[in-house]
Amino acid sequence: MPKLQLIYFNLRALCEAPRMMMHRAGIEYSYEMAWDYYKKPWSEVKQDIIFHRLPLLVVDNQIEIWQSNAISRYIAKITNNIPDNKEMAAYADSIFESAHDLFFPLNPTINVFVGENHLNHKKNLIEEILPKAFSNFEKLLQKYKGNFFLGDQVFYCDFNVYHHLSLALLLENTILDNYPKLKQFIINFEALEGIKNYLNSRAELTGIGTWPKVVIDGKEYTSGTNPSYKYL
Repeated sequence: MPKLQLIYFNLRALCEAPRMMMHRAGIEYSYEMAWDYYKKPWSEVKQDIIFHRLPLLVVDNQIEIWQSNAISRYIAKITNNIPDNKEMAAYADSIFESAHDLFFPLNPTINVFVGENHLNHKKNLIEEILPKAFSNFEKLLQKYKGNFFLGDQVFYCDFNVYHHLSLALLLENTILDNYPKLKQFIINFEALEGIKNYLNSRAELTGIGTWPKVVIDGKEYTSGTNPSYKYL
């Protein structure tokens, strides 16, 4: 297994699917903040980074893979989370990409936006964007008999859907009440070996909508691209 380093920020966002896949598969990796990896503030190093954005997956200290979905597909291959059948692999990819369509504004609404900006995006998500998406995912869960989107075996699309459903529940804990299959999907996914341990060990999110922070080793760090923190 190659040495794997995920470079990102204090965010519960684009690295969640690959991190969960690696935890479930028992694959060792490091999750490094940009300012620790580059030894400089992100604002100073950003222009020197390919396409000026993260996350970045560094393989064996030499091969760099950017674009979060490319990272997820690579991790899915080495963790056996892609169907062998080409058509079903494409089908899984369609579901994965449909979940990724929720990235904006859902992820920044949880991790970054505050005040009126947060409230406006939250309202639009709850009233417009998420009901449409959830109705489609609810239908897709009826297509194949089993606990997940392609049946009883979990694939990388399930990890990405779960991530976005879990963020939506942080906006409103009753948001899935009209989607019984999605609610059961959450239960089934969290029961997977390795997933519960990951969910219990990852950084806690606090201050959503007011001052978003993550709690790491007893310290509150501002969520985002700035490493500043205050002691609890």
